[in-house]
Amino acid sequence: MDEVAINEKLNHIRLRLTDLKNALNQAEGEEAKLIKELENQDQKINQQGQLIRSINDKISTAEQQIEVLGQEIKNKNESISVQKSQMADLLRLHIFINHDRILKMMLLNPSTKNAEITQHQIKYLQFKLYDLIKSIALQIKQLVLYQGQISIQKDELVQQQQQLEQEKDVMLEQKRQRAVVLNALRNTIKTYQTENETLTKDSERLNQLLLQITQYLNDLPENLGEDVSFAKLKGSLTKPLDGTVIRSYRSLRAGYSRWDGIVIGNEAGQNVVATAYGRVAFADWLRGYGLLIVIDHGDDYMTLYGHNETLLAEVGDWVQADQVIATAGNSGNIDPSGVYFEIRKAADPTNPIPWFK
Repeated sequence: MDEVAINEKLNHIRLRLTDLKNALNQAEGEEAKLIKELENQDQKINQQGQLIRSINDKISTAEQQIEVLGQEIKNKNESISVQKSQMADLLRLHIFINHDRILKMMLLNPSTKNAEITQHQIKYLQFKLYDLIKSIALQIKQLVLYQGQISIQKDELVQQQQQLEQEKDVMLEQKRQRAVVLNALRNTIKTYQTENETLTKDSERLNQLLLQITQYLNDLPENLGEDVSFAKLKGSLTKPLDGTVIRSYRSLRAGYSRWDGIVIGNEAGQNVVATAYGRVAFADWLRGYGLLIVIDHGDDYMTLYGHNETLLAEVGDWVQADQVIATAGNSGNIDPSGVYFEIRKAADPTNPIPWFK
């Protein structure tokens, strides 16, 4: 299957996954309205987070370019200083030759071998002096160019930093609006079902999703560049997020419902990384799990990363171990912020802790 065919297949899969997600997220009445509002707010924050990250990348690039230009300016100044010193030495030598009587007498008698050598030396000095003057003039011109470029870069950096602060303010307002929607949703759910029932339904939705996306991805070609079995990585995986495990595997959630994974707590916006090489099988909002990424590692193994604030990978992407795929958050319905992480083998959850370094 060539690249064009693969991309067409991936686009078709993304559309089917969107339809599946919408079907799984269905609800009725006021709950349906509030769930849709919650998804919309989480998606807005996701897009805002992607924009802020893009601006941060531009700021980082601008700072690096300013540093490079600053070093170039320093190098040019040092080079000009050295060449000016060489030029001064040549000028002093030229003056000395013009004022030396014996040397002048030798030059007036061109028949002598010494005079001929001396004339060649003087011509060499003159050419050398000319080359130095030309080189210094060129480097001064380049120096002016670099100084102009660094001025432009600094102006752009200031604009990007100002835009960054504005976008952060927008995100804060979006989070405030989301909190209002989430509170209303929780109150509405309480009126007709227990938290245990809600969590059970969320788990069932996730199981349906995993079953379906496995079928969708079966006919895509395997990536032959990676042949390390996920099973052999047990005990060597990096945690998806720096932080403390605040919800343990199989610990109680509500009623008889238990966690099928772990929750690692940290501030919103912190990097979430892939624990191993694999292909992104799902990257969207799912009721009960918020902004969710699912990575297929082959051999029926999958890892899940839920409640993210920003998604930084798309369906079909091949990701490396420790590659940033999202940022931590509390999308969906969870407190406090962090990432929900699962490892599944043939759709059955397993304790992630023994898999980490």
